[in-house]
Amino acid sequence: MGPVNEFLVAYLLTVDEKLLDYLDPNGDMALGVVRRLRQYTTALLDGSVSPTEIVKDWPDWYLLAPAFVAAYLPEDIEVMEQKAAFLKAAESGRAVALTGVDRTYLTALRLHLDMYPEMFVTGE
Repeated sequence: MGPVNEFLVAYLLTVDEKLLDYLDPNGDMALGVVRRLRQYTTALLDGSVSPTEIVKDWPDWYLLAPAFVAAYLPEDIEVMEQKAAFLKAAESGRAVALTGVDRTYLTALRLHLDMYPEMFVTGE
């Protein structure tokens, strides 16, 4: 297991041990999970789903997206994530419209989710 994998496992363990089920045998995020993260990210961007609907449908998105960012993406995207208002609002159950910062973060996240299959061999 490489350093990224170890970091990802440790990160998920600090959040919730059940999140380890989203990893492949190598300790990377499973390709199917990355595809689902991308599907919801795109749905947020095109407005076909709201942040609060994701909380109801797949609340782990709010745990896995930040884990993906922390493990695989450059620090500047983590900074964007910290400024993304919809993440905090959705956790509290408040309905919010996406801000420009939210959209910038989601667009960057989607781009990297798209690149994931080429970046890592996930065994799927």
